[in-house]
Amino acid sequence: MQRNEGTGSSNNTQSTGSFLVDRRSYLKLAGTAAGSAGLLSGTAAGFTRRGIQFDNTVDMVADAGCDPNGNEPCDAEIRDAADDYTLLKFPAGEYKLTEKNYIGDKTNVGFVGEGDVRFTVPSDLNKKVLVVDGGTGLLFENIDLDLRASGATPGLHFGASDDLEIHDVEYIGQGIHPNSDPRGEGDGNPQVTNAFSPIVRSEDGNGTITNVVAKNDGRMGAYNSGDGRVGVWIGISHKGTIRLRNCQFEGFPNNGLYCSRTGGVVQVEGGVFRNNDITQVRLSSDGSYVENAIINADLDNSDSPNPEDTLNTRGVRFEAGRFGFGGAQVRDCDISIVSTTNSNGAVVVGSDGADHTVKNSRISVEEDGIRGFYAAAPTGYGSRDPPPEPHTATVVDTSITGGSNGVEAIRIDQRDDSVVADCCINQTGTDRDGVKMYNSPSNVVKNSTIDVPGQQVLSPGCRVTTRNLSASGSCPVPNKATGDSLPRELSIVSNSGRFRYQLTVSGDLGKSTARGATIDPNDTISGSTATGQGGDGGVDSYGFSGEITQMDVDGDVTVYLDDEVIPQDKYLGNVLSFYGTGSSAEYTFSVSGELSGYEGLNGPDTISGSSATGSVSSGRDRYAFAGEVTDISADGDIDIYLNGNEVTSAELLPNVLEFDGQGQYTSYEFSVSGSLTGYRGINGPDRINGLSASGGVGSGRDIYAFSGEITNIELSGAINVYLNDELIRTGSDHTLKIDGKGSYTTYEFSVSGELDGYKAINGADDIDGSSATGNVGTGRDIYTMGGNIERASLNNRAQIDIDRSAGTISVRGTGEYVSYRVVVTGDISSERGIGYGDEISGNRASGVVTTGVDTYRYTGDIVEATMDEDVSLTVSR
Repeated sequence: MQRNEGTGSSNNTQSTGSFLVDRRSYLKLAGTAAGSAGLLSGTAAGFTRRGIQFDNTVDMVADAGCDPNGNEPCDAEIRDAADDYTLLKFPAGEYKLTEKNYIGDKTNVGFVGEGDVRFTVPSDLNKKVLVVDGGTGLLFENIDLDLRASGATPGLHFGASDDLEIHDVEYIGQGIHPNSDPRGEGDGNPQVTNAFSPIVRSEDGNGTITNVVAKNDGRMGAYNSGDGRVGVWIGISHKGTIRLRNCQFEGFPNNGLYCSRTGGVVQVEGGVFRNNDITQVRLSSDGSYVENAIINADLDNSDSPNPEDTLNTRGVRFEAGRFGFGGAQVRDCDISIVSTTNSNGAVVVGSDGADHTVKNSRISVEEDGIRGFYAAAPTGYGSRDPPPEPHTATVVDTSITGGSNGVEAIRIDQRDDSVVADCCINQTGTDRDGVKMYNSPSNVVKNSTIDVPGQQVLSPGCRVTTRNLSASGSCPVPNKATGDSLPRELSIVSNSGRFRYQLTVSGDLGKSTARGATIDPNDTISGSTATGQGGDGGVDSYGFSGEITQMDVDGDVTVYLDDEVIPQDKYLGNVLSFYGTGSSAEYTFSVSGELSGYEGLNGPDTISGSSATGSVSSGRDRYAFAGEVTDISADGDIDIYLNGNEVTSAELLPNVLEFDGQGQYTSYEFSVSGSLTGYRGINGPDRINGLSASGGVGSGRDIYAFSGEITNIELSGAINVYLNDELIRTGSDHTLKIDGKGSYTTYEFSVSGELDGYKAINGADDIDGSSATGNVGTGRDIYTMGGNIERASLNNRAQIDIDRSAGTISVRGTGEYVSYRVVVTGDISSERGIGYGDEISGNRASGVVTTGVDTYRYTGDIVEATMDEDVSLTVSR
C-alpha cells in the first residue's frame, strides 16, 4: 500500500521499525492480527481463506528460514515451501527476490502477508519475479512489490484454472527501464516486463482481484513498439472471468489495463485509471466491461518525469487486434480528458473493434480537437482483416461536456445500425459539432439534447434517422428503457380498448420510450420474448436487434415497425420491397423462413412456399418474410429495399467470391449452383453467363456475389481467391502465416518447393531461395510456398524446432512458463521429455515447458506450431 516514502504524502504515520505505515497499512496490520473474520475460517488442520481450502501453513521465517530484513535472497525458500493445499505466511518485513521464481501445477497454494510485507528486488531486474501458474486455487494477499531499486521493472504473474484470488497489493516506486527512451530514441526499444499478468485458464473459472495499486509514474513515450511496460496485461491465454475491483493504475507507458486481446471475460468494477500512455482501459470481449470507474488524462498533474512526451492518452479503447472479439461496454463511468499532448478520444473503438457500447456515463473533454466518443471504420489495422460483424457502436444515457474546440463530440465511421440515444451533449468551444455519422447506413440519433456551436448531426455518405432532438435544456435522466439503445423499434398503439400481445425477436430486446411509451412493470421480458398488455389509448414500445420471429396481438391496435405501419397479419420480421423505375423489370428470390405478400402484388407476381417471382414497372411490390434472403436475382432497372434500406441484389446474396490479382494478368473461370451476379470490378473481358463466369485480373480485383456452392473453379496462373474473406486458393500450393501476439519473435524456415512473400514481408524479413528468416511482433508475415516445411525454428520465450528429415519437433524451454501446441497431417508420438501437462491427441500435441526440452516424432506435414502467448505458425493447404 502507498507509504510516506518518496511518493507518499500522508502525515498521519507512526513509526514501526524500518517502515512508515499509513492508515491503510495500519488497518491491514490490525485486520490480519484479528484473524480477518470472514476471510479465514476452520481449524489449523484444515481451513479456508477467500474460499480456498488449505491443509498446511508455513511460516516463511520460523519454518522456511527467509530473512525478513531483506538482506538475503528468499527465492529458493519460496519455491521449496510452495505446495498443494499450503498457505505461505510472511511475517511483517522485507523479503528479497533476485530471480524469476516459477511455481507450477499446484492445487490451492497461497501467499499471505501478516502486517506490512513487501517483496524487494535488485537494481536493473527486468523479469517476472514470481510466476505461479498451471494449477487451480491461488491466493496472493497483503504483499507489496517494492521496485524502487534503480532500473528495476519486476512483474507478478498469477494463473489458475479457477479460484484466482489476488487482494491488497501495491507496487511501490517507478518502473522505468534504464534503456527506455521516449519515442524509441537512443537505445529506447527494450522489452520491459509488465507489472501484473493475471490469467484464468478455464472457461468456467473465476478470478477476483481487489485493491491492487500501481502508481507507476513511468517514462512517457516509451511504448517501445509494443514492448513497453503495461500495468495489467490479460492476453489470449485467459479463458474464464476476471473481476478487477477498486484497483488503481497510473503512469504506465504502454496502457494501464491492456485486456483487449482475450476472448475471456474481464470486468473492471470501480477504481482509478489515469495518466497512462496509449490507453487507460482497453477491453474487447463479450461480457467484459468497465463500470463505476474514474478514468482521467490530466498531464498537467502527472508525476511522470516527462509527460510532454506522451503519445496518446485515450480513456477507454475497444479493439481486439486480429482476434475479432467484441461486445465490451463502458457503464456508469466518469471519463475526462483535461490536459494532454495527444489523444484521439475519451472513448475510442479502433479499426479492429467490433460492436461496443457506452451507457449511463459522463464524459468531459477540455483539450481541443479531441472527441468524446470515436468509432473508427472497422477496416482492420494494417494487414489485419476487418473484425467480424456486427460493427455497431452504441452510446446511450451519456453526457459529453467541456470546452473543447473543433471536430465533433461523437463520430462514428462505417458502422451500420449504430445508435446515439438519450444523451446530453453540451460543448462550449468553437467550431464543435455534435454527432457525425460517416458512411454509416441505418444509424439513429434520437431523444437527445445536442447543444453545440456547430451542427447537431452530420451524415456524409449516408442517411441517419434523427428523432426528438433538442438544442438546449437539461441533460436527460437515465431511465430503465434499455431498448432505447437498440437499433430497431416496435410500437403497439391502442386504437380503442385494451390489448394484449406476445412477441419474440432473434436478437436483443428491451423496453423503450418510443412514441411516448411508458415503462410498465407489468410488461415482462424473458430473454428475447416480451409479454404485455395495455389500456385504451396506451402505447407499449420495444427496441430490438435482429428480426421479429413471432408476434401475436389481441385487440384494436396499430403496429409501427421502424416508423412504418405494419399490418399485423402480414408481418413476419422483415420487409423486402421492389420499386419500379418506369420500365418493366423481373425479379425472383427465396428466403429461409415463411413468406407472405404484403403490398402491390398482382398479375405475374406469385409466391410458392418460401420463393417468389414477379415483375414491376412504375409501382412497387412488397413482401414480408421471416429468416434471411437465401437467393435473389433481378433483371432490369429496379430498386430494392430491405427493411427500409436500399440494397443491391449482390449485397443480399449470401456468398462473396473475390479474385485478387498479383500483378501478372491471370484468367479464371468458375461456376456456382445458385444465382450469380457481379459485385465490384466486373468489366472488360469479365463475363457472366447464367451460373458461370469468366474473366481476368492483373493488379486489380474482380468480386462476385452468389448463392449455393462453387461447383468448379479454374485459374491460369498466380492469383489469390477469397471466399467470404477466407483465402481458398493461391498461385502456390500453400500459404504459410506467422502471427505475432505482441512480443518479439524471430523465425527461420525452409521449404521443399518455391517460396515467395505474400504480405507484410519487409524490414528484417528476408527470402533466400526456398528459405526465409524474419521477425514479428504484433503483426502477421505471410508467405506462399510449394511443397512442405523441411526445417523451421520459432524463438521467443521458448524455442520450437522442426526437422522433417529427422521427423522431430522439439520445444525448448528458456526458463519461463510457456504453453504450446503443434498439429500435423500424419501421426505424432512422444520421443522424450513428455510429462505432466503434456498431451497427445490424434494428430496434435500440446503442453507446457519452462526448462528442458519436449521432443515429439511426427509423420506427414506441419499444419500448426504455436506458443500460445507469443507466436503461431500455420500452413493453409
